[in-house]
Amino acid sequence: METGGAGATTDELFAGALGEIGGGDGPVPCLVALHNRPTREVFDRSVRLLAREDPVERELGARILRELGPWDGEGRRPFTTETVDAVLTGIGDEPDPWVLRWMISVLGYHRAHGALGLVLGHQAHPAQPVRFAVAAALPELADPERTESRVVEALLRLAGDGDEDVRWYALYALFHETAGITDAQRRRWAVDLTGQADAQRRAELAHLATTLDEHADPALRDLLGRAR
Repeated sequence: METGGAGATTDELFAGALGEIGGGDGPVPCLVALHNRPTREVFDRSVRLLAREDPVERELGARILRELGPWDGEGRRPFTTETVDAVLTGIGDEPDPWVLRWMISVLGYHRAHGALGLVLGHQAHPAQPVRFAVAAALPELADPERTESRVVEALLRLAGDGDEDVRWYALYALFHETAGITDAQRRRWAVDLTGQADAQRRAELAHLATTLDEHADPALRDLLGRAR
């Protein structure tokens, strides 16, 4: 039987996925197969993993729950409400930064708008994986009609982060994924960010200009493009 195949038992998939998570970077066919098996058994077992002592098991639980089942027309997965409740129950006591990163990601993937304040509370976390998760999750947790000022402030802070991956996710979110923001506001962000930037960060801003679509404010594109 092919590992991760549709014919594998749930026990086999959980055992295989645990090995994939513990083995570092690489393909995760068993994890993907579990995502495509949104049964009550898979959900319940994943929630129980969140309470295990081994952080690898807790990570596996979070990573299964993050993408368990397809989105419906309203952007919800089969166990969205229960998933958010389970993660919120454990996230406050989670000691491992890598597991915390995945738990924050779960909240973003399930668009848990009520968890926005909790996630914002981790924006200055000392561990890079946690700050990265915050930057990636904020666009999904913010008001889709008008991005809250506290989200904008957090993204501006993360856009100055010492880690380039955190910076890029925050920059992209600021200029692509904020809602109800005027072109004038975005131009002010561009001016402020450019004024604070070293050579590497100016290059990032110039690259950001190339990601703007044809309908973007030409003045904004010019400001970002001239950062280099």
